Amino acid sequence: MSGNALKLLACIFMFVDHVGMILLPGVVVLRAIGRLAMPLFAFTFAEGCFYSRHRGRRFALILGLGLVTSAAMSFVEGVAQGNILITLMLASLVIYALDALKRSAFAHAWKRTVLSSFALVAALAFCVGVCCFSGLEVDYGLGGVLLPATVRLLDFRSYGAKGALGTLYHPVTVLLLFTIGLLVIALLSGTLQLFSLCAVGFIALYSGTQGRYRLKALFYVFYPAHLALLGAIYWILHPGFLAALFA
Repeated sequence: MSGNALKLLACIFMFVDHVGMILLPGVVVLRAIGRLAMPLFAFTFAEGCFYSRHRGRRFALILGLGLVTSAAMSFVEGVAQGNILITLMLASLVIYALDALKRSAFAHAWKRTVLSSFALVAALAFCVGVCCFSGLEVDYGLGGVLLPATVRLLDFRSYGAKGALGTLYHPVTVLLLFTIGLLVIALLSGTLQLFSLCAVGFIALYSGTQGRYRLKALFYVFYPAHLALLGAIYWILHPGFLAALFA
């Protein structure tokens, strides 16, 4: 399966999940199916971070959409929330810092290696602070932030490593490390989250290619659009909710 196919599946699973969350909260099976969305998005997001040529633009887009949609959701729910876009924004800080550290270390640029090490520590500390001490309910917590980093964590081959170090990056080791991270999140989040492990089967079919079409912006458009659609349907079905919200 291409990266595009995994993204489309993730969008479908997310839509099913949010139908269950917003419109049919009593139908648990919809929420169970929806557990497959996050792992697919985490995996494809990590791959996108590695191949992206416009990292600053990508980060700014995620941050902007995340702040706007999180603010809207926080207003509706009455609780400060950081949705999946905030989770991925924080993940990108760790991924980019790791990438910079590997590049400088394998280029034997020791001053940049030291600076990159500090950047990685700072990124991790910032993520811990936001997830654990800020009072913001970040989707999937610190585990969700660190999960995308496992995808390329053992990839030293792309930076010039040879021998045993270069062989660490392999589809089997990637899948194993990602699955362990996903299992930890599931065990900390409750029984329903165990369904997320089913997504590993789809990730195992990943071909390593993007796909024929450029769909990298699909998630960023889909996420706020489908929430707006489901929110509008909910307000139509519950006309008193909007009045109570602004009362």
